[in-house]
Parts: sequence; C-alpha cells; structure tokens
Amino acid sequence: MSFEGAKNIILTTLVAASALLTWNIWTYQPEFKKIDQSEFIRDDSQKQELSEVIKPDRVLFHTQGKHFQTHDEGEIIKIQTEIAKWTLFNFKDASHLAGNKKFLSFVHADGNTEVIFPDQIPLNLYKSVLNFDDRKLPKVSFDRIIFKTEPGISEGKVYFVNYKQKKVYQSQVSTAHLKNFNNAFASRAEGFPEYISKEINPQRTLFLPKEAVQLSQVKYYINYLDIDENFKETLFTNPDKVVQDSVTRGKEYTDGSKLLSEYQDFSTIEFVNPAQKSYSNGAPVDLLQKSIDFVSNHGGWGDHYDEGRKTDGQQTIGFRYSAQSEDGQKVIFRLFKGGYPVFNEQGMSEIEQTWGDEEIYRFRRPYFSIAFAIETDYPYKVKLPSGQQILQQFTENRNIELQDLEDIRVGYKLSRDPLEPKLIVLEPSWYYLYGGTWTVLPINKPVGGKIGLE
Repeated sequence: MSFEGAKNIILTTLVAASALLTWNIWTYQPEFKKIDQSEFIRDDSQKQELSEVIKPDRVLFHTQGKHFQTHDEGEIIKIQTEIAKWTLFNFKDASHLAGNKKFLSFVHADGNTEVIFPDQIPLNLYKSVLNFDDRKLPKVSFDRIIFKTEPGISEGKVYFVNYKQKKVYQSQVSTAHLKNFNNAFASRAEGFPEYISKEINPQRTLFLPKEAVQLSQVKYYINYLDIDENFKETLFTNPDKVVQDSVTRGKEYTDGSKLLSEYQDFSTIEFVNPAQKSYSNGAPVDLLQKSIDFVSNHGGWGDHYDEGRKTDGQQTIGFRYSAQSEDGQKVIFRLFKGGYPVFNEQGMSEIEQTWGDEEIYRFRRPYFSIAFAIETDYPYKVKLPSGQQILQQFTENRNIELQDLEDIRVGYKLSRDPLEPKLIVLEPSWYYLYGGTWTVLPINKPVGGKIGLE
C-alpha cells in the first residue's frame, strides 16, 4: 500500500470517528431521577390572613350611663379596619391606673369603647394587624382594646387590657383618629341593642341584652372532606406505610405509632401522636401562629360566604380563634355564625390542637365544610329570654354560683338533621361558661312571656 493510500484510510477513519462522537453528544439524554415536588411546594390555597382568624367577637359602647353592644360581623370588620389605620406609639405598662379595687370601673367607664376578643392574644403576634411605631414591644397578651370616644376628646390614649390578669398597657394615638371613630361608630351606638350590667364579683362584670333576643334557626348543607387526601397524607410521615382498619365508629389509620380515628356519627376525626405527649410551655405567639398554620395545611378553614358578600369581608360562617391554654399548649378555633359562637358537645363546631415539644400531640376537628344555607320562606324564629330573665334563672339555680360564672352569651347549638345526614341545624340558645366549659342553658318559660320556637 502506498503512503498516500494509508493516509487516506487514516483520515477517513478519523472523520468517521469525529462524526460518530458528534452524533452521540447531540443525541445523548441522561436518565434524571424524577423529583417529587410536592415535598417542596406548599399549598397556600387554604391560608388565612391573621385578621380573618383572630378578630373581635363584640364591641361594647358605654355612653351616658347606658351600655350598647354589637357583634354584627360586618360592623366589627369595619371597626377592625378603622383601628388598623391608626399609628400607635409610646407603648408602656399602665396597670397602676387600674388597681384591683378600681379595675372594673376603669375598664367599663362611661365614654369607653371596648373592642373585645374571645381570649388572650399575644401582642407580638397581633401587631402585624395593627400599626405600631414602637420598634420593640414587650411579650404581653391582651383580650380587649379600650379607648375614649366621647365628644371633646383631649388625649389620644389606647389601652390594651388583659382582663384575666388585670393588666393594663397604654399606647398613644392621634386624637383625630378617636374623633373620627366617634363620628363613624360611637355616635350611633344607641342604634345597637342595649345591654344591662351585672357585677358578679369584684373581678368581673357581665353585660347581657336588656330585651329578649330573636334569631332564626338556620340549616346548612355540608360537603365531606376526603380523609385520605386531607389528613392521612399530611398527618403521617410515610402515608404509604399507614394501615387502614374498619371499626364500629368508622375507620382507623395507623403507622404503628400515630393513630387517626374517624367518628362517622359526628363527622369528626381525632389524630394522636403518643411520642409527643410530654410537652413543655412554649411562647404564646409561637403556639398560636403554628396552630393557625397547621389548620391551613390540614383540612383548611372551610369558611362559607353568602353570595356577593365575600368581597366586603362579611363572613357568614367559619372558624375563628376562640381560646388557648398556655399551660396545656392547647388552642381552640370555633365556628362563628354571623358573630355568634357555635357549640356542639361532640366537637363538630371546634378545631382543637394540643402541642408537644416538637410536633402536634392531639388534633381534633370536623371533616366537613359548609356548602350553602338552606333557604326557606318561613324560617323558625327563636325568641330567647332577656338578660335579666337569664340572671334570675342563675339566682334560682342552687347548683351554680353566679359569682363563679366566667361568661354568659347567646350562641348556636349545632346538631345533625335527623332525616338528612348532610344537613346541620343551628339552633339559637343561651350558653354559659363555667369552670372553663361552655354549657347550654335550659330555658324556663318565664311568667308573662312566650319563649321558644314561634
């Protein structure tokens, strides 16, 4: 073979090899491992704004020796929005202004407006709803905001009061804000229902409606949440290893340690993580915030709005913050209907959480959401006794000491419709808080008045 022939063969081989290498580079597709992005993507579709979960449940006006109260949700949202516009500054402890002997007279003084929350709220959590100019705020809690709204206001002071601990904290605000509030709300307080006051002990005064209260019974159609999708997949670390079993009351899910139980008769679930039973006290701000986040990621809030009312924030029925126990690391969110709390002895109206050192220890809640209200041309109207009649019942009841009552208020009793399991019934009733437990008050028919269903 000549030299030129050998050179041509070598050159041809190199060109072919180069072409093959180029082709492999162009067409090479490595095998990538598919990543489950659900581990990294958080669903915020059920996330609620803090002001939607933590909100006042009543506003009390003291004017000219009388007391007027509203729990109308639309009105309270307007008041909450107005206060959020204020710039608050110079926050400090002012408990000396209301010593034990004059605490009640300070809080309920004539000319005061009380914005009352269901239970104590950490200031460092709720500050995101308000507008504080102070760079650092103390770690305190409050359950009502109080300020003067009478004409001729000369001092702009707003008080954050912890009613249980008898603590008062003072902040300053422009008097222009208080004057605007007086013009927009306090000046028309007499248009709200009038209330009577009853000092049941040196530490507490109750306010009850002066006249009988009339409300309609309400029925709602409900939708069931999928337990596997909403709870099993999110409450267990390895859902694929969870074993399901049918029991008399419903179903049970377990991974050998944690237990998720379904109670079909009440449409509720209970989750228990025994490894977290030993718990220590945590910061109230952390407890409440993580409880709100937990609900958002485990079944959601299930709020229902009447058509056309969601745009103005007027929620018809939904869960709100109701109570917390720092000692027991427990938080309760309760259904509220039009500003009234909803109660059920089997837990159908509550979301309850108890936290351990690191994770949730116990979680209870209903597994349904409100779909729509059942409209009727002739709704049942329930006429409840006046506040004075209710106080008289407690005076005659030897089993309960009036001075030990924590609260008395109108609410709704939730029950299942006996004929249609996907209907729930809300019946207006009187409730009282005694020993930390809400109990329905059996109504005695008073002399000279028809009380009950009409």
